[in-house]
Order: sequence, then structure tokens, then C-alpha cells
Amino acid sequence: MSHDFESGFFVQTPPWHGLGTVLPDAPQTSLEAVTAAGLNWEVSKEPMEAVVSVNGIYRAVGVPDHYAVIRRKVENGITRLDSLGVVGQQYRPIQNIDAFSFFDRVVQTGMVDYHTAGSLKGGRIIWALARIHGTMRIAGDDVVDKYLLLTNSHDGSSPVHIAFTPIRVVCANTLAMALKNASSDRRLSIRHTACAAARIRDVVEYLAGCNARFDDSAEAYRFLAQRSIHAAELTRYLLSLFPDPEEGALRNRARANREKVSARFERGFGTDLTGASWWRAYNAVVEFIDHDRNQNNADARVHSAWLGQGMQLKQQALTSALQLAA
Repeated sequence: MSHDFESGFFVQTPPWHGLGTVLPDAPQTSLEAVTAAGLNWEVSKEPMEAVVSVNGIYRAVGVPDHYAVIRRKVENGITRLDSLGVVGQQYRPIQNIDAFSFFDRVVQTGMVDYHTAGSLKGGRIIWALARIHGTMRIAGDDVVDKYLLLTNSHDGSSPVHIAFTPIRVVCANTLAMALKNASSDRRLSIRHTACAAARIRDVVEYLAGCNARFDDSAEAYRFLAQRSIHAAELTRYLLSLFPDPEEGALRNRARANREKVSARFERGFGTDLTGASWWRAYNAVVEFIDHDRNQNNADARVHSAWLGQGMQLKQQALTSALQLAA
């Protein structure tokens, strides 16, 4: 499998993405977590220069308002320098220890434990996933755990994101949150600006309503679990998510995606816990996104499922299932 994964950890039980090394116990502080994940390095913003040849002599020319994000990582006593991205004048680097620091306050409450952390894309994206105590029981033995996901980019591609993330235990599906209205957002974003550090310190306020948000999602999941789905409805549902475009190659891809989701619906994880329900159909879509897409690149699969097109498709799948099942 090809990916740029460098380092990371998971506690006791491997997460679905399978990246990282096993720790017997969860880290208790942000410093312990950063160290265990191999993220104890720093980044800086440096002025950019272009090297130009003039009559065979190379000269450096400044590039106004453009800066390189440089990582300094010590390996075997030698400082290694890596360029992670190009950013603008207003960008402020957020160090890994600072991004993780808000977890210190919530871990101290005894309500949250680190679960996994690491880096993607050669250090350009870092993450921490922490489990919130308590579960959501959907039907019988089918339960969903509650997590907080923090991600940060060092290449200027995204702000710090902190999100509530439900994960279905039986199959480790990373689910979308149920949103009551369009203005409600499950994600908190902190831009890389001068005030970013202060916002991260105050972010614990964001957690105040976490159980209410998870309760809303559990209610939506239970509704789907109680609603039966027929073959014609499943076909309509999958066509709403993977419609047939005019171009032949894209149409074949959409058909292949629908077939893979249908296979997950018939033989996927957790099918023994639920009948032919909309909950089963929705989880078939999530399993396809988490486990089947980008098979040759674990980084791309994880990034898409958590932050990119995959997560957008999960949200669309949940919204569509709730509408069609009503």
C-alpha cells in the first residue's frame, strides 16, 4: 500500500485506517500525545526566494508576500528541513503542541481519552482523535461511540478543524453528524492568524453542547434503523448519491460505485445486527467511503473520509436517507 504516513499511535485497538503503532495506555497530556505520535517537531514561516540563472550565474530574487512553511525535524541528532507548503502574509503557523493543547483541559475532566494521532501527507496534515466517554445505542447491540477529531494543516490548505465524530463500533464506520438546520455546523474552524492560539485555548466552550449534538444524531440513526428499505428504494437512494453522468467512463464509475455499495449492503460489517433498513443502507455508503475508496493510498482515503469529498458525501448520504425514509 502506498502512502506518506510517517508516524502515529493508536491506543489498544487499531482504528479503521490501520495507521500507527500500539500504545497500551492513552497519553494523559498534549506533550505525551505529540511525542508518542512523532509530532514533536516545529514549523516556521520563511521568506521565499526564486533562484534565477543570469549568464550562467545564479541569483536569488525575493518573492513578495509569499512564504514557505519549513519543518525542522531532528533525526539521529541531525536537523532535517522539509518544505511543506507556500502561504501568504497573514498566515501564522500553529505548532502541533499548541493545536493539541486544548485537549489537556478536556482530558483532565476524565470525560475524554486520546485514541489515535499522527500525520498524513508527509507532515502536511496532522490529526488527533479522542474518545468521549459514553455510547449511543441505536438498536440492540448496535452502538456508536462518540469522538472528537482535531486536524491541522501545515501547507496552508485548511485551518484547524475540531469536529464531533460518531464511529459505529461493529465496523468502525466514521459517520456524519445529523444537522438540525443548515446554520448548524458540527465543525469548529480556526484560521491560521495571530489570534489562533487564543481561540484554541478557549475552544472548550465548543464542547459544552456536545452531548446534545450526539443525542440529535442518535435520534436520527434510530429513526433510520426503524425504517425498512425495499430494493426499489435502495436503487433510488444510490442513484441520488452516484447519478449517471453523460460521459461513458464516468457513468461506468458511478455504476461501479453503486455496485460496491450494494455489496456492502448485502454483506458489509454489522449486517447481522440490522434488517433491511435505511440505517443499513446509509452504513453501506459510509463503509464504501471508509474502506473501499482510494485503496492504493491510505493517506488519501483517511483525508477524504474525515475532511474532504468523502465526508461531504457521507453528509449527503445521511441527509438523503432521512428525507427518503420519511
